[in-house]
Amino acid sequence: MQHRAVVFIDLDGVSVPAGKIRILEDGRYSMSEFAYGRKYLERPDAVALDPVQLPLGFEVMRTPDDFPIFNGIRDAAPDAWGRKLIDRHMIRALGRPAGEAEYLLTSQSGNRIGGLRFGPDASGPGPIEGVPPVDGFIHLGDLGDFRKAVDAIERFERLPVDLADFIAPGSDLGGARPKATVMVDGFPWLVKFGLERDRIDMARIEAACLDLCEMAGIETCRRDVIEIAGRSALLLSRFDRVEAEGDIRRRHMISSLTLLGAHEADRGASGYADLYDGMRRHGVAGDHGEAIFRRMVMNVLCGNTDDHYRNHAFLLEPGGRYSLSPAYDVTPTLQAGTTRHLFLHLGKPGSGREATLENAISGGPSLGLRLEEAAAIANEMSAVVGASWRQVMRDRGVGLADLEMVENSFRQAGRQVEPDDARLELR
Repeated sequence: MQHRAVVFIDLDGVSVPAGKIRILEDGRYSMSEFAYGRKYLERPDAVALDPVQLPLGFEVMRTPDDFPIFNGIRDAAPDAWGRKLIDRHMIRALGRPAGEAEYLLTSQSGNRIGGLRFGPDASGPGPIEGVPPVDGFIHLGDLGDFRKAVDAIERFERLPVDLADFIAPGSDLGGARPKATVMVDGFPWLVKFGLERDRIDMARIEAACLDLCEMAGIETCRRDVIEIAGRSALLLSRFDRVEAEGDIRRRHMISSLTLLGAHEADRGASGYADLYDGMRRHGVAGDHGEAIFRRMVMNVLCGNTDDHYRNHAFLLEPGGRYSLSPAYDVTPTLQAGTTRHLFLHLGKPGSGREATLENAISGGPSLGLRLEEAAAIANEMSAVVGASWRQVMRDRGVGLADLEMVENSFRQAGRQVEPDDARLELR
C-alpha cells in the first residue's frame, strides 16, 4: 500500500508546502521517500524538516534501513495514546485499525504537535485520500465528558454514542498518557488526564516536579492543576505555539531522536553528551552544556528513568537552528529497588546509565563543563531539591500516602559529592 502527501511547514504563521512524501507499506516492510519542492528550496527562509535525515537539497531521499518514516516527519505523528484514539476512529470509519502512515496522516487539525501538517496537494493541509480526517478542539466545559471517554477506552469498553465524538479531538498529540488541547484565555493548553489505574496522583506530582525543575534553574512552561469530575488533571501551556500579531502560530519542533538520527529501538545507545554534540551542530549560538547537564542531574535527583528520546525536544528558531524546549514529562519512576538506570547514558555512550550523582558529575566534562564546575552545579541542585521536594509536593496538594510512594525516587536528592569521588567514576 502506498500513501502520498504534501508536507507543509508553518513559517511565520503561513503553512508552506515543503515537499512530497511517499510511504510504502508492504506487510512488515515499510519505507519512505521524500523530495523538497523547487519553490521551497528557493525560499530564503527554507529550513530542513529534519537536520540529519532530510538536509536541504534537490535529490530524492530514502529512509535508512529499518526506518519506516523519516524521524523529523515521524515526530509529527502521535505516540501511544494518540494511536489508541486514531485506532478507535479508524475502526468506526473503516472497520479496521490504522497503519503507520495513517497514524501520521489522519489528523490535520491545529492540535498536531509542532509545525508540520499534510495535505493531498500543494493547496493546503487537508484530508488525505482514503484517510478520514480527525479534527476539532476540546473546550473546558467538555473535559468531564472527555474524561469519561478516556476511562471507557482504558477499560476497552464500547464507547457510548454520546461520547464517541470525544475520541477525535486531541488525538494528534504524542505521549502515553491521555491528553487533549483546550483553549484557555485564547491560548492552547495541553490537558493531561489521570487514569483510574494510577497508583499516585500523577498530575499533582508532575506539576511539583516541574516546580522543582524551575527552582533548580531549568526552563519550564506555565502549568496548573485542575479537578475534572473528581480527578486531578495537569494543564500545561503549549510551548510549540506562540502568540504573534494577534494570532497563534505553530513552531516546528523535533525530538532528540531526530537531532541524533537515532532509532527508537536504540535503548542505551546514546548519552546526554550526544544531545550536547547535536546542539553544537544544529543549535543556536551559545553553550548548551550546562542546560543539558541540569536536566540530566534533575532526572537523577527525582528518579525519572523515562528520559527517552521523545522526552527531549528542540524548537526551531529564526535562521533555521534549534533551541532546547522547556522541560516536560519529568516524573519519579516508581520501583521497589534502590538502583535506577536512565534511558540515556550520563555522558558519552558507554559511560553508564546508573542514576547517581557521582555518575552525573563524572559526565560533566563530556558536556563541556569542568569537573569542579559540574560538581558545584549538581550539589547546589541536590541541596535545593533535597530540602524542598516534600514541601513543594504538599503545596501542589500531594497527599501523605503519595509522598511515601515517591520517597524512594528522591534517594539521591540532598546528597553532596566531592569532585574526587566523581573522578573515581571516570577511571
